[in-house]
Amino acid sequence: MNIQHRIVGCALLMAVGSTQFSTLHAQEADPDLIQGYRSGDILISLPDTSGPFTVISRTSDPQNFSATVEYGGLDARAIVSINGVRASNVPGIYPVRDGPDDPVVRSLLDQAFQYHSTQPGQIAQRTNVSYGNRAMACVSSDDPQKKDDFLVCATGVLGRYLLIQPVINYRLSSKELVDRQLTDFASSVASTVSSLALPPGN
Repeated sequence: MNIQHRIVGCALLMAVGSTQFSTLHAQEADPDLIQGYRSGDILISLPDTSGPFTVISRTSDPQNFSATVEYGGLDARAIVSINGVRASNVPGIYPVRDGPDDPVVRSLLDQAFQYHSTQPGQIAQRTNVSYGNRAMACVSSDDPQKKDDFLVCATGVLGRYLLIQPVINYRLSSKELVDRQLTDFASSVASTVSSLALPPGN
């Protein structure tokens, strides 16, 4: 089945990746090293499987401080994007704030809500997904006609933006089960990335 998979990842790229590289980048020994981690370090930490999702591809772009993991499964797809920002990149929005209060995070979720709210037949709502002792702001949307269930979550972690976008079609399942699978996937990914920021032993 060719599942309909709409994402707002382009908004993230526009928000943090639209500036030109300055000469300062050439002088930095390792501009992708942010809070002790490189994009590839985070990329390989993400789970190979989570619920109905299995990794299809992992792509790291150190020059743009980013990493993307694409997941697939039976009637399921997901994209997890991690984008960093350096002070020499976008003055005024660095450093990225941990949690949901970063202005770019709020803007991404506003755009996701607006997008899904304006799609024919879709019902969008704002929600939160817990991971560990934290919560991440999300937008959920349901297309009852096509039976596509969407989730878009965003947060700041490790000086980067984490954007999680799973979608599952529930034609062969129940919406209640799919809702849990979407939430569990987002929580698992956020927990994995946030655990990298914890001191050893925590």
